[in-house]
This record gives sequence, structure tokens and C-alpha cells, in this order.
Amino acid sequence: MRRHLPLACLLVAALGCEESPPPAPAPFEPPPATASLKPPPRPVCDATTLPDPGPALIRRLSRIEYDHTARDLLGEDTDIAMGFAREEEMLGFDNNARALQVGALHAEQFMGAAETLATQAAQRLDALLPCDPEVVGERECALAFIDVFGRRAWRRPLTPDELARLAVVYDEARAMDAAPFADGVTLVLEALLQSPNFLYRVEVGTPHPTRPGIQVLDGYEVASRLSYLLWRSMPDDLLFDAASRDALKTPADLEAQAWRMLDDPRAREGLWSFFEQWLRLDEVAGLEKDLRDFPFFNGDLKDMLHEESRRFIEAVVWEPDLDMRDFFAGSFTFLNDRLAWLYGIDGVEGPEFRRVELDPAQRAGVLTQGALMAVTAKSRITSPVRRGVFLREQILCHALPPPPPNVPVIAPDPDPNLTTRERFAEHSSGLACQGCHQLIDPVGFAFEHYDAVGRWRDVESGHPVDATGEMTATLDADGPFDGAPEIARRLAESEQVHRCVTTQVFRYTFGRGENPVDGCTQEALYRTYVQGGYDVRALFVGAVATDTFRLRRAEPDEAPPAMPAEGTPAMPAEGTP
Repeated sequence: MRRHLPLACLLVAALGCEESPPPAPAPFEPPPATASLKPPPRPVCDATTLPDPGPALIRRLSRIEYDHTARDLLGEDTDIAMGFAREEEMLGFDNNARALQVGALHAEQFMGAAETLATQAAQRLDALLPCDPEVVGERECALAFIDVFGRRAWRRPLTPDELARLAVVYDEARAMDAAPFADGVTLVLEALLQSPNFLYRVEVGTPHPTRPGIQVLDGYEVASRLSYLLWRSMPDDLLFDAASRDALKTPADLEAQAWRMLDDPRAREGLWSFFEQWLRLDEVAGLEKDLRDFPFFNGDLKDMLHEESRRFIEAVVWEPDLDMRDFFAGSFTFLNDRLAWLYGIDGVEGPEFRRVELDPAQRAGVLTQGALMAVTAKSRITSPVRRGVFLREQILCHALPPPPPNVPVIAPDPDPNLTTRERFAEHSSGLACQGCHQLIDPVGFAFEHYDAVGRWRDVESGHPVDATGEMTATLDADGPFDGAPEIARRLAESEQVHRCVTTQVFRYTFGRGENPVDGCTQEALYRTYVQGGYDVRALFVGAVATDTFRLRRAEPDEAPPAMPAEGTPAMPAEGTP
């Protein structure tokens, strides 16, 4: 018999069935791009500056976070959330609060997933129960399960009212057709998994003692912020224990926990998720290239390109003698025989990946790797515009305006007698396009030595490749260049680039874009990053140590979420299929 669970609570975020969530504050709109695009003046920050934690936004679990949480909660791997409607990425990341809205389709999918997971878990209920129902009694064991498992599922202790309501779910399930103990517990599990308290990272906090309008997050709320940032999953027992002891209050507390968590294998997956989304490497699997030109570009090669970038980035992040300057300028990578063939490198045999030193005149860091070159190209030809926009927006954090209205965005037709650079020079010469293309195209042309799948080339259409140009409108990286490796090495030493790294980590950490009030928090992060030797792990640890990580703004008429009476799973009527 299929259980019918309510949808209403899922449609009002995490504030209960009778109350709509507070209106989200208007997103920060960056200023329109200008001829300079130079960063705004640095904020004046000192010990007396009171940080503003910025907009208070409700964050739902993303698809990845849902699967990881279900895995750690129930003890078995699952990819059930990969069947959910895909989130719209904002600012490049899937954990942006504004992208994680719930519609009717999501609600149905969450309901179905809760039922599926609960039914599967019922087959191994002994592993989830904190007691033996034959020893302590069935109802007593069910109440213990609600208390212990509910605390983990909702990532905080349940209130007496919540415990009582879930006990009613168990009792009503048992009363229906004299259902066995397992059915009652399974329905409780289903109720826990479809609750907003599971689906959302609920943050309420308590009023700040001296700052009206600011809430201090409690230990359980901070524990969830930590775990979903570094592991993309729920807290572990040590975090829950620290939360229960009120030992997640100070920057030192959070720094110690963050470094501990970074030693856990889950942190590799968590930090990789940041890089994969920032660099759009999650798009590699879906790439399609024209097989007339690239008959070898198949699923296996895409997996290898993705794996190359992952191994390179993991080396930069986790090897003690490397840092983010090597991320941009390193003259090594990880290849197997097939990728070595693609790169034109001899002496690499077999399918195993190994570290390979590269010609620094041809390759430098992640920006010249095949995966990124393929993502930022068309199916047959390169795209200086895509590559230029990527560098400006993702690496320099420039805010480029959209194309002018009524200007068709059409790539120039391939011409066997012209190079890509010559075709694009004609195509973007109109007055309406010149402003942005003067910023975008020159840096895009720097990558013309790499074709649409990342192979090096010296000649295109019978003409020598011209990858020279001049970088403009940056804080400290302006000047002429000859090829992408020269640009990459310049970017590796650029303050603007490393401030952009800080900005990207800020966006990922807090699930939103930066606002003017975040200036001092970003300054503190940048100082931590530089003083830490451009170690991105130190940057993440610095983020969790900020006041912004432990505080939130109070919102009008805010109330903690609860499972209302009408939100408990309803028993189907007699004869209902």
C-alpha cells in the first residue's frame, strides 16, 4: 500500500505550513562593466568594525548534498537525488540559496525519495535502531529511535512537541490493520525525510546580546554550516558532540574542527566540488564535439580529461609543496597514454595516470588543460569569446554586462581560408559590440594555440596561429603577452586574481553573492589566504572563523520551523490504493 505524504510543507521552505518564508532581500547587482573594470576601493576595516553577516537566506539541500546526507544517515550509498530536477546554478555554484527553490515537481520528487529511502532502510532496520524492541519494548524502542535518529536526520535535538507528533505517526501506523513494529518505524522515517527540517539547512539562532537585528547561530546550526561546506553532507558524531557541549562558539573552536574535517576523505570530495563548479568542469561529461573533426572524442576521453584536471587540482590542494600559484602556473599535469597522445607527448605508456612534466612554453596550470579548453570551445572550432568571458568572469571576477539588445549572438561561419582570430575580428567589429569585445577577445585569442579539444596547434587554416595580445582593465596584470602560458604565469602572481579566488570561496561558503557590507569579511579572508601561503585549505578555514559564519540577520516575523499537525503523514483512507 503506497503511503500518501503531504506536499504542502515542502512548498513554504522551512517556516512551517501556515507561514510563508520571509521575502528574500534583493540580490546585489554589480555595477555595469566599464572601460576599466578595476575593483572598488578597499574598505576601511579595524578592530572596531562590526561585521554585517549579510542577507539571511534559507538554503535547501542540493542534489549532491541530499545524496551525501542520505548516505551518511542511512549507511548506504545512493544517487536517488540525481533524478531530481536539476538546480539552476547561480554565480556558478549549485548551493546558491536563490537557486534552491522548491516547486511542485521538486515536492513530488522529495516525497517519492523519502518513501523509497524509508522502504529500503526498512530492510536493515536493525542497523538503524538504537535498541532491541524485544528487550525494551516496541513503543519504547520506537520513541528512542525518534529521539536518536531524528536528531541526526534534522541535525539538531527535536523539541518535545516534535517528539510527540512523531510518536503519533508511529502509533497511528501501528493501529492501522495491526501493522507490525517495522511499519510504524518506517513511516516515522519517511516523515523525518520529507520534513523541511531535513530538506533545508534551518538556521534561526538567538538574538545577539548587543546587536539588535543580528542572530547568533547555535552549535547545531554552526555544525551544519561546517559539514555542508567541507563535506557536502551532515555533521558527524564529533561535530554533534561539540554542538551539544557548546564548543563551536569561538573562531579557535571552528578552526580546530575545520582542520580536523579536512583530514577526512570526505573533504577531498567537498573541495573538489568547489573547483569543479567554479571551473565548469562538471560540464565535461555532457560535451559534444563534431565527430567529423574529432572522431576520437568519446565518453572515455571525456572521463580522462576530467580525471586529469581532478588529479592536478587535488595535488595543488593537498600536496604541501604546492599552492594556488601552481594552480595557475604549474608546468606539470597527470596523464595516461591516451591523453599523452592528445597532448603530443611521447614516453607515456599504459592507462594509469602519472605525473608528467610539460613544456612551459605550451602549457601552464589548469587554464591550458584539455578539459577547460574543450568546455570553453564550440563543437568544431575554438571560441575566443567563451574563453575570454571565462577568464574575465571566473578568474578576474569582472562583472560583464549582457550583449546589447537586438544584436544577434552568432559565431562567425568557419572559413578554410581564415584563422579563427581573423573571423572573429570581422565579426565583432560593430560599434555596439566593440566595448566588451575589446576586453574579451584579446585574452580569448591568447588560447588560440589550443583547438576545440585542447590539442596544441601552431598552424590553423594554413596560417601561423597568432596568440599575441594585450591584457587590459586589470588591477595588476595589464600588459602585452604572447600565448596563454605567459598570461597564466602573470595571473599566478596577480593580487586581483587571488582576490577573485577569495571571492569565489566566499560565494561557495555562504551560498550567495557578495554584498557591499561583506567588504571587511572579504578583506579578512584575503589576508588569511596570503598569510597562509596561498593555501586554499587555509582560505576555507579562514572562512569558517569569520563572524559572518557564526551570525545571521534576523528577519521580520521569523519563527523556527516545526512539523505542524497537518504536516504529519496522513493515514490513507480505507480502500485507498
